[in-house]
Amino acid sequence: MNTVFEDSKKFIQMYREKGLNKGVVIDVLCDYVLDYNFVEILDSFLKEAVPRGQYNGVIHSGAYDPDEEEYFGEKSVLFYYCIAEDDFEDIVTHEELCSYLEVASEFYIAKHPKQTNEVKHYLSQIKEK
Repeated sequence: MNTVFEDSKKFIQMYREKGLNKGVVIDVLCDYVLDYNFVEILDSFLKEAVPRGQYNGVIHSGAYDPDEEEYFGEKSVLFYYCIAEDDFEDIVTHEELCSYLEVASEFYIAKHPKQTNEVKHYLSQIKEK
């Protein structure tokens, strides 16, 4: 039986092997894969309505008007993670988002093979956006 720590290490290693190194993106996705229903999370990425918490989450650029100070670019996604008094964030393009979600999906499918078709369906739809 794997522990959350072991799963987290394996999850992070999969990103390193693919040359993907945006730590905040990886940390937030790791939480989503290990602590949430990841199929529902993929659905929320498709709808650009990913659940946000006080300490971590995702914001799509469409949540802001381009004239707003908080706007961070067209078709971009901001991942944030807060630890104690420190706030960390990474911004990715839609193409980068798809690369990160693909790795998270590979990890999830390995642990939940019965959900392979659903995961691949959502991933495909997200890529087409």
